[in-house]
Amino acid sequence: MKLRRFTDNYSQGLIVSVALFTALLLLIIFAGGGIILWLSALVTAVAYVATALLIKKRSIHSYNKRTVSLILGISALLYLTLYYFSGLKYGFYASPKGTLTLASFLTYILPISLIITAGEFIREITVSQKPKFMIFTSYVIGVAIDLAAAGGISTVTSAYKFADYLGMTLFPAMTANLLYVYISKRYGKAPCLIYHLIMTLYVYVIPITPNLPRALPAFILLVLPIGLYAFIKALFEKKPRLARKKKNHIATAFTGIALVLMLCFVLLITCQFRFGMLVIASDSMTGAIDRGDAIVFEAYEDSRPIKENDVIVFMYNDRQTAHRVVEINTVNGERQYITKGDANEGIDPGYRTDSDIVGIVHFKIIYIGYPSLWLREAFNKIK
Repeated sequence: MKLRRFTDNYSQGLIVSVALFTALLLLIIFAGGGIILWLSALVTAVAYVATALLIKKRSIHSYNKRTVSLILGISALLYLTLYYFSGLKYGFYASPKGTLTLASFLTYILPISLIITAGEFIREITVSQKPKFMIFTSYVIGVAIDLAAAGGISTVTSAYKFADYLGMTLFPAMTANLLYVYISKRYGKAPCLIYHLIMTLYVYVIPITPNLPRALPAFILLVLPIGLYAFIKALFEKKPRLARKKKNHIATAFTGIALVLMLCFVLLITCQFRFGMLVIASDSMTGAIDRGDAIVFEAYEDSRPIKENDVIVFMYNDRQTAHRVVEINTVNGERQYITKGDANEGIDPGYRTDSDIVGIVHFKIIYIGYPSLWLREAFNKIK
């Protein structure tokens, strides 16, 4: 019996899509190490064959395919150029994945390339269909494919690593796939393939990585797809009617403000400004600073004197701690700071020196640190 492609009945195509998403989700959660990449490559390859047989692809006619491919390719290369130029300021470190050998090619580059390629072929077929649910299905599967290509969540063992996974992997995958769906529906798979492969595989090719605070590239990867979407849409699509322009300007203004605020917050928590932020997780300063508050501190410089009664942020047992200075001594030209939590009965063991001090606390923002604490406690209960 000859297998028939479905043009109006999408039930079997949807079943294939749901099966693919379920399989990828199980791999992301339970598989670990290099095995997830080859398993994901096999799953997406089989799913592509099934999708191509069951769903008839609708042709996409656009005179701008090559131009859009060029725009996305140049944008990806420009991002990488600026990213690696930042290493001139922040320095570099050896990338553990950037050793271009036959083993790394077989372990990472080849399966990831297969995952991305099969995924974009599936996306092009699904987004070309008329039902809107196929577009949403394509988006969800695309995010799952990106998470599988990133190696799953087997290394997420703490609240910190979970937050890192959200910021560095999940959220960028979500915004990137919004761009991929839009581009694939209008210009086909080629522009997405070029951009997707460059932005994913460079870490396995280049042996060094800029020592940039991780939150900054994460934020750029979060907003870059949105900027490319807006640029391509403005470049090739007809302008909206006059009646909609005012609303669009307002939405654009609010989006711009939100992105600026997000960037400022990222820079603040990574101490890229003169100021930094720290969430208080203990009750040692209760009264002055409560658990769940976030403190804003100014980066410490040796030339600025610290006075008794100042609340300082310092490194203690490899953790940032915020306690009050209760006594200052000078021994052999070295300043020694005795600290104490306001709610503690005794002073902290030992003393702090200038090299231990991170910053001087200026004010607090109440309650905003609770989501971080709840997340941390949830992971501790799981463990």
